[in-house]
Amino acid sequence: MTDGNAEMSRRAFLTTAAGTAAVAGAAGTAVGQEGGGTATVTVGPGGDLVFEPGTSEPLQVTPGTTVEFVWDSDNHNIVVDSQPEGANWEGHETIENTGFTYEYTFETLGTYEYYCEPHLTAGMEATIEVVEEIETPEPSNVPSVPDSAKTLGVATTFAMVATLGLAFFFLKYGGDYELEDEE
Repeated sequence: MTDGNAEMSRRAFLTTAAGTAAVAGAAGTAVGQEGGGTATVTVGPGGDLVFEPGTSEPLQVTPGTTVEFVWDSDNHNIVVDSQPEGANWEGHETIENTGFTYEYTFETLGTYEYYCEPHLTAGMEATIEVVEEIETPEPSNVPSVPDSAKTLGVATTFAMVATLGLAFFFLKYGGDYELEDEE
């Protein structure tokens, strides 16, 4: 083997090692974002007398989130029932029909309760909670990882790193040995 080929082998090795490390790092990383942004509430989805989300469970948003209310059926409005002190949400009390949209940016922390006036007796009321941080509950159907599997994962990772380190060492310092010609 010549020095040119040995250099190419080292370069190929390092490229492969770097790529493998990048893929392994990306596979174990998850990024989440919170704050501001937008949320959508469907008013009367499919003709049902509900706000979705908001009627069965409160809609949680962080300060600075703009909520867009989208009418999916006819003859609905938004009447503010209660809101935190200092908030100035007026709702949209005019009755609107399918296709209408209304937006409001919620800034003040607290609970906002509202309803549709024509359908209040049918239970068309909802809640928006403006909170500092939205906590995502852990799903109940996710299996737990046993300690033995975690130990195996750590040992496997160590073995891979050790193998890569040894391979690098042998490629860098191993050298080529040419047989001497006996005459």
